[in-house]
Amino acid sequence: MLRGFFVVYTFSNVGYICSCRAYQKKVLTVGQKYRVKTVVLSNGERLPMLVDACGQPVFEPTVYSLTELRVRNRATNTIDNTLRALLVFCLFLDLRKIDLKKRLEAAQLLSLGEVEDLVRLCRLPVERLTLMLDDTRTTLPVAPAVSLEKHRRRLRAESPTEIVPASAATRLRDIRNYVGWLVANRSSRPGADDAYRSALESAREFVVGAIEARLPSGDSRGSLGHREGLDPEVVARMLQVIDPRSTENPWRDQHSQYRNALIIRWLYWLGLRRGELLGIRVSDIDFRKATVVVARRADDPSDPRRYQPTVKTRAREIPLSPGLLDETYAYVMNHRAVQPGARKHDFLFVSEDNGAPLSISSLTKIFLILRTKCPDLPRDLSAHVLRHTWNDRYSETMDKRQVAEESEKKMRSYLMGWSETSGTAAIYTRRHIRKRAQEASLAMQERLFRQEKERE
Repeated sequence: MLRGFFVVYTFSNVGYICSCRAYQKKVLTVGQKYRVKTVVLSNGERLPMLVDACGQPVFEPTVYSLTELRVRNRATNTIDNTLRALLVFCLFLDLRKIDLKKRLEAAQLLSLGEVEDLVRLCRLPVERLTLMLDDTRTTLPVAPAVSLEKHRRRLRAESPTEIVPASAATRLRDIRNYVGWLVANRSSRPGADDAYRSALESAREFVVGAIEARLPSGDSRGSLGHREGLDPEVVARMLQVIDPRSTENPWRDQHSQYRNALIIRWLYWLGLRRGELLGIRVSDIDFRKATVVVARRADDPSDPRRYQPTVKTRAREIPLSPGLLDETYAYVMNHRAVQPGARKHDFLFVSEDNGAPLSISSLTKIFLILRTKCPDLPRDLSAHVLRHTWNDRYSETMDKRQVAEESEKKMRSYLMGWSETSGTAAIYTRRHIRKRAQEASLAMQERLFRQEKERE
């Protein structure tokens, strides 16, 4: 049943009103006590909201996102990620049976043991927390004293899969900021005396300090195991499989075969993010100049997708090779044009079912099918891995041309959409740097070995 709803809240004598359309009320299945749902406003804005099991916005997190995030023009993904951290906080409060409202009224927040529980639970996937909440037998008692070896065996046997430390730390920082906002909001209410404000501020300082002291750091492997680009042999194998003429091609309909081959070539040859790729319109491509404009169109009302693919980096114009341009033109004229729904919009890549703009989930599914049907391809093959691969090939090209490091950095930053002072390039050049370092190490070892032989 479709209905509108209004969230009205007064903060510092300013009224915030959110009128949302096309909001569908759903009773969630057991285990989905909270979830983050994105609603589309009449102006095209995508607004994430934390809702409960009945589909109703959770009040305090909703007010926080409106007054602290949305008014500061935070990106939709930023608001979404923050609300997912607050979802974890709500699950923690439910698991611990903590009534935070009553505690705030008593100028109290969390004990040290509860903060430690919060830090531990922030390392777990949301699915695991939801199962813990569903299981009425699950409790969080203080663990009895056991021998160190017994404790280690128990951890090895029972420890669930954890999220990466950096993600857990981000969750905790978002929760820390939210707790600070709750305290500031409560302290600013009429009738709060100085003693109450002082006690509440002391409680805030204690919790914030305890969280910051326990923020997870990087794992012991350092940069080992981080995402890197593909080896040339793997790329050759991937391109062989996705060829529409290949008998190994995992897609059966002709539109999907040509579209998916073109998608992977765009990602591999241009190094685009998936949001940038899915936001490309036919009108963004200048077939005479052989260029494409990667444009920022956040909250585009003409984009029918609820979860709009967006451009995170700067807008830019990128040249297209004759081969990629010809393949793109052929796809537009011979395959996209025959999809009836594709005539209703200008987006380049469309669904094989109805011609609607291709969604993020559909793009993710393309790589899932490719990995499943071709198990010899890497298990982490994705759009972002191809972005890393592009950066490896670009580094090799710049080395061969002997381009100065500063010039290379500026050119790479432009093509990737980064600012010239951005340090992001280091993330995407790990494999190239590692390879060069290993080659230098081997050369040095061989030279030292020869020197020793000569002295003998």
